[in-house]
Amino acid sequence: MTELPRGANAPLPARRVTATVSCAVPVDVSALTVDADLQARSDADLVFYNAPEGAGVRWSQVGGGQRIELDLEAVPADAQAVVIVVSLTGRTSFGAVPPPRLQLTAADGTPLAGFTVTDLGPERAILGLEVYRHGTGWKVRALGQGYTGGLAELLTAHGIEVDDPGEDQPAAAPPPEPAMGVPPPRPAEPAPPAEPGPQPAAGPSRSEVGYVERCWLVWEDASRSLAAYRAATEHALRLRDDELAGRAPAGRHQELMAAAADRLSADAAQLAGELAGVEPHVGAEVASFAAATWLTWQPRSDVAEGILLGTLTAAELPGLRIPLVLRMPWRRGVWISRGALPGDSAAYAWSLITRFLAAVPPGLVGLEVIDASGLSGASWLSGFDPLTVQTLLGGGVATGPAAGERLRRLLDLVDLRGIGGDAELPPGLAPGPPVRLVVVMDAGAALDGEDAHRLMRLVEDGPLVGVPVLLVETDTPAAESVRALRVRQSCNNLPSAEGAIADSWVGADWTLTPDVLPDAGDGTRPPSLFAHVLGAHARAIASYG
Repeated sequence: MTELPRGANAPLPARRVTATVSCAVPVDVSALTVDADLQARSDADLVFYNAPEGAGVRWSQVGGGQRIELDLEAVPADAQAVVIVVSLTGRTSFGAVPPPRLQLTAADGTPLAGFTVTDLGPERAILGLEVYRHGTGWKVRALGQGYTGGLAELLTAHGIEVDDPGEDQPAAAPPPEPAMGVPPPRPAEPAPPAEPGPQPAAGPSRSEVGYVERCWLVWEDASRSLAAYRAATEHALRLRDDELAGRAPAGRHQELMAAAADRLSADAAQLAGELAGVEPHVGAEVASFAAATWLTWQPRSDVAEGILLGTLTAAELPGLRIPLVLRMPWRRGVWISRGALPGDSAAYAWSLITRFLAAVPPGLVGLEVIDASGLSGASWLSGFDPLTVQTLLGGGVATGPAAGERLRRLLDLVDLRGIGGDAELPPGLAPGPPVRLVVVMDAGAALDGEDAHRLMRLVEDGPLVGVPVLLVETDTPAAESVRALRVRQSCNNLPSAEGAIADSWVGADWTLTPDVLPDAGDGTRPPSLFAHVLGAHARAIASYG
């Protein structure tokens, strides 16, 4: 693969290529077909989440991010180039987060060119890669030109009419994966029996998508099949009542029940086969803690597609176990509810934190643990060596008055990044990696405290600027208040022990079994795998000099 510095170019041997972007915070990716002056010929030359198809250009969301697929043979003859555009949401600037990296690959997955866009400051949108005609062939150039006014300024400068240049986006932001734990309204009456077979979602074929996207597609298909089965059986039971009353011939309801069961069984077998074909090859961050891949885990050089939360099952589908995977980077906060036993939520929290660290390269993420009451048992974090505590653990657990102060400093960081500030830290916040994973223990008590309004803002604004938030309901149950409801609606809600979760397509009920570290206990002692992953990060950072 050719590594391109800013301004450099390289020939493209392939005619079907895919552009992807990796960044520590969520970004939007779009493409602009332009002439020799880098001007769009019409508004139809912009391809993005709200207009995903153009001549020779297609946008899609796969795995943890968005991508642009180019069929260069289909690009119009009067177009000179296609430019890959990267933009941030809100008023965050690229100078306040780690530099984004663009990569161009061939249709078979062979890497062709890479470009890490460094030396950015207040820019909120950039021209990344330019794929342009060169004689009878094509080349790629690393641009790296930034725009402080965001995507609207960039588009206006290149010939796209934007309704309101003051807005950051031409349309509403693309939705992330469906929020977990918030089912849609259920229909008043069950739908009639659906056609057999799961229906794949539109977009790339199943053979093209990554493991994370595949898991979500399987869950969606299984949910729709389950809803169809339940609707069919309800219809059959109503028909049985008619049979018993003599209003319909006997035996028809049994035929319908058997047909529905056969369809569901066939669907489940197909979906289970899809997962079985790829699960032996997945990375540790999306594998069970019991998987052998954890024995050979090494720190990553990039951000993983996602992390495993647990396994989804349904009573009607005994042979299907669907991995529930949360995409990286997080676009929403995560709320872990109290479990049946004391310590369930803390044990699950440290399991997710271990996965989070395993899914990112060393030096990218540090922990900020807040426990105002000091009752969560996380004081063992201070037992690591002082350098690790200072550089990766935010100086240790913040308790008592220090908890409120830490929360305020983190919110200052979010506000600084939100107004396009540079990479300087707010006073009082310890130096550390650019992404801060905030872990709030005893979240129920925190939402009743004097800093609750700050916590609410942190949950709502932090994830999009490199400050993801994990709230853990340990000791104090969350009150049924408007504030608590608002925070939980902003989060993906997870049970800490086996519990119910509803999908966001048809509202089907599933049982989530969290994947928890075997020695997590009640969260009052360091799990060995957490210590191993944290130590690997610390050693890698030390080796950087």
